[in-house]
Amino acid sequence: MGEKIFFNRTELLDLIKKAEKRVRVLGAVSFDLPYDEYREDWYERINKGELQVEIICESESDLTYSSLISTNKKVSGQERSYDIGSFMRIKNEPKIKIRDYLVNKQCKHIEPKGDIKERKDEEQCFSLRTCYWRIPVPVIHIDNDYYYTLSLTKFNEQEIFEKVTKENARYDEFQKYFYAYFDAELGAKKYSSEITTKDNRTEIILMYNDKRHCLGQLPRTSFQDITKAKVVIWGMVFTRDGRVVIHKRGANAKDNRDMWDKSIGGHVDMEKDTVDTVKAASREMLEEFFKKEAEEQGEHTKIGISEINENVPIYLGEWRQEMRQVLPFKEIKNNKDDIYVFRMNYEFSKHVVDSPRILVGGQESPVKCFADMYVFIMNEDFNDKKLENSSYKLIELYELYDYYLGEKIEYYSKEKKKNVTELFKATPDLKKIITGELWAELNTFAEYLKEGLTKK
Repeated sequence: MGEKIFFNRTELLDLIKKAEKRVRVLGAVSFDLPYDEYREDWYERINKGELQVEIICESESDLTYSSLISTNKKVSGQERSYDIGSFMRIKNEPKIKIRDYLVNKQCKHIEPKGDIKERKDEEQCFSLRTCYWRIPVPVIHIDNDYYYTLSLTKFNEQEIFEKVTKENARYDEFQKYFYAYFDAELGAKKYSSEITTKDNRTEIILMYNDKRHCLGQLPRTSFQDITKAKVVIWGMVFTRDGRVVIHKRGANAKDNRDMWDKSIGGHVDMEKDTVDTVKAASREMLEEFFKKEAEEQGEHTKIGISEINENVPIYLGEWRQEMRQVLPFKEIKNNKDDIYVFRMNYEFSKHVVDSPRILVGGQESPVKCFADMYVFIMNEDFNDKKLENSSYKLIELYELYDYYLGEKIEYYSKEKKKNVTELFKATPDLKKIITGELWAELNTFAEYLKEGLTKK
């Protein structure tokens, strides 16, 4: 008799139990494993560093598309419907039944290497990821052997599993597939988010085409290697006398090191923010300027900001020059303790812009984005000297332009703890603001700000 190639579910589950060194699962919903039967044995062996277990789950967006046929019995021909809720329950079980179990028992070897502080020399033996690549072929890797199944309409009752041998007509293609999803650093791992002890995950943001049509979701870190765009916040923070705050990125920043940047910037968080970016802009400003003070219940206005609350800045709609006569400068002037924010230039936000990152070695990493621009008017008692997260400079817009043209900038360096004079280096984003269509509008805004709030 030749080598056994096809296995039923009972036989496959038995092979998993007998695994000597490694079990890797690609497509948790597709296999719907009985984790309760494995977890005690897995805990003992993972804790000793003797067994590696890796589970790569489907993303919710992937399961949503996959469930469209399964939710319709007339179309799928199934005895019952399988909606997204059924799939999400199965997807969550690896965390509930395995990850939480290992964490509660203080199992070793379960943290990503980058997060380990006390045990940097220990190898990670358990990982749980959500993959934002499609998983066309679910696979289980047991020691040196790979077994695959096909996910058609009903994901949780797979009964036929084929072992991939060299006699398989697609053996070479399967080897490339296994490598891309299980092992390649720039493969599925890069497009996955991994859970940690504190339930932290890589930030997931939406991906867009050049017409700002949403295409799906990807981890934040993956956007440096793709041609699709993301939505970001650009913010310029003004004091009530019309000056603007810029900040210098640190010498240890992951990109754009030692370069001067706009007041604030950030990504739109799928979990924290609404579809509109107003709350995202306010949250970014509060986090970047006041995060440390907020954690310590610090006072930066008379009312104080005891937590990051995106409703603290009062949103006043779009800044439009033709509406300047009715803008509420009188109300802003009378409310000295409040922070206000305008959205600027919707038309600018409709077009994708290049927002490259200068990496540590000096090479440029291309990034595409849609930038929603906001301008903030800070409270009257705002003091840039109290900002701790970076080195800041409060200047007139014409001074910023002079710096860009080559004039040296003098500022107090938080890193060096002394005054420094040096050549001004702007980030690519700040260059686009200074040299693009937004510059004239920012100057007009600053002039009306001065006239409306400082004029007797």
